[in-house]
Amino acid sequence: MTGNFSEVPFRLLFAAAVGLLAAVALTVLLAWHGVRRFLDVPRVPRPAGMYVALGAVWIALVTTASMLVGTIALLRDHRRIDAPTALGDVRCEAIGADHARAELRTSVAAAPERYEVPGGGCTVWVRQVELRPGLGVLGARVLSRIESVGSVRRPAANPEWMTPGSGSAGGLVDLVVRTTEAVAVAVPADAQVHEVQASALSGPTLAPGHI
Repeated sequence: MTGNFSEVPFRLLFAAAVGLLAAVALTVLLAWHGVRRFLDVPRVPRPAGMYVALGAVWIALVTTASMLVGTIALLRDHRRIDAPTALGDVRCEAIGADHARAELRTSVAAAPERYEVPGGGCTVWVRQVELRPGLGVLGARVLSRIESVGSVRRPAANPEWMTPGSGSAGGLVDLVVRTTEAVAVAVPADAQVHEVQASALSGPTLAPGHI
């Protein structure tokens, strides 16, 4: 979990701000025309086609702004990936005949997360999220995060209805996400630190840890 906007590219943030301002301005304009018509305020007649066109533009603006805001919200929990990108360091060690302990760090500053899992090793589940093609131009093409350690789901900044892959994911997620999958990464119980990496071209892998 990142819980902040450090992963948001400037192009995406700028486009979202412009889109929201444009949608609000057009909403105010259409509402003002509607109120004047309702109150029968004298005005210069406008062709009906103009309002149809403005309505279509308003729908496009609201849809686009919703996609951009939804993408920014997803970046609270996920990291943008293209080339191999570190998602976190995990260390697994056996603590019994059929149990292991996993310690996960997603950054140097983050507190370690500890989990006890059954079996002779540890498994982390990495969520890969491919976004709609147009969002790649704004710097967000593929997102990823370590979603679970064993069967324990990690905490997230976003609610369930804004979490790809959850049964409660709503329409805003469907508007932003093209495909999503959870990929298992097996971590040996060797008490060594391994770095979980993900890239846009291949699935998650393990590399020597750095934390």
